[in-house]
Amino acid sequence: MFGIMTAIFQSCDKKDEKADEKGKTGENKSSDNSDLVKKEAAGTKVSLTLKPKKGDVFKYKMNAKTTSKEKSPMTGDKEMSSTQDINYYYSEEVNDITSTGIITYKIKFDSINIVSTVSSKDSTMSISYNSNIKDSVYSKPDFIQYNSIMNEEFFARVSPNGEISETYGLEKVYENMFKSLGDTLTAEQKESLKDSFGKDAIRAVLQQQFQMFPEKEVYQDSSWTRSYETQILIFPVRNILSYKLREVREENNQTMLFIDADLSVDFIEKELKEKQVSYKVEEVKTGGRGNIVFNLSRGCVTKKETSTSIDMGMKISAGGQSVKTTQDVITELKVDLLK
Repeated sequence: MFGIMTAIFQSCDKKDEKADEKGKTGENKSSDNSDLVKKEAAGTKVSLTLKPKKGDVFKYKMNAKTTSKEKSPMTGDKEMSSTQDINYYYSEEVNDITSTGIITYKIKFDSINIVSTVSSKDSTMSISYNSNIKDSVYSKPDFIQYNSIMNEEFFARVSPNGEISETYGLEKVYENMFKSLGDTLTAEQKESLKDSFGKDAIRAVLQQQFQMFPEKEVYQDSSWTRSYETQILIFPVRNILSYKLREVREENNQTMLFIDADLSVDFIEKELKEKQVSYKVEEVKTGGRGNIVFNLSRGCVTKKETSTSIDMGMKISAGGQSVKTTQDVITELKVDLLK
């Protein structure tokens, strides 16, 4: 299936004038979560922590776009391109905050729009879906999961560092999915369907919006990294994300953090064999960049833009014969806090 002063009336007394000037510069007036920012001789140090208020509601738009190009024997050695462009509109209400800072959000998707296009030199095929319009596409199997989650409340638990640990309360969503298929599924088929659009899939979409932070405090202009393992096609890779806290700024009595991001990818293995077929990565170029704006006072991402690219050439060999394929995949993510 993933973000912002009031002047104090002046007095005739000289002492009071100095105090007033302090007020004008904001030194006496602190924003919410101002304790998370410390001014030291070495610089400005920030505790990168999600601390929203119970009852706060955040409304988001998330745009996820993937563009891929492939040239291989499977495409007749002609370049084939495909694009999937998804817009999610949803709300997050802070439902509970534990004493250890774990946040429970009540989440509801209001609208989902999808445009998918496949094109070659000779033809173009496109299909679009809008959760608000019940047309002939609405009932297609590919979109049942989106129809089923619309306007249904469920929950996500998020750590103070921005990692979603659990999504739950999806029973009504599953019930909608089963009804859409006529309640003819076996118990095994139901479990398989839940896995295909279950807790992990929804968590992966929402995690793109939440920014994951380190445990330690970070100085302005300093960096931190995070790495995790995943797959590109069948190859295991390690994604290495580098972040830099570029600026800490006060806007309308809100503390805003401006963060830059870079992505690099290391292939753990470049050659694999499955049964009688071997796969070898011969050329690869990967990278990614991003910008995040985080409202420390409200405890939420207000804007996030990231892009990644993978350009790969691969040789596939079997039975003494080999073919070459090329793939180019670009992913773009845009997150905006609407309210």
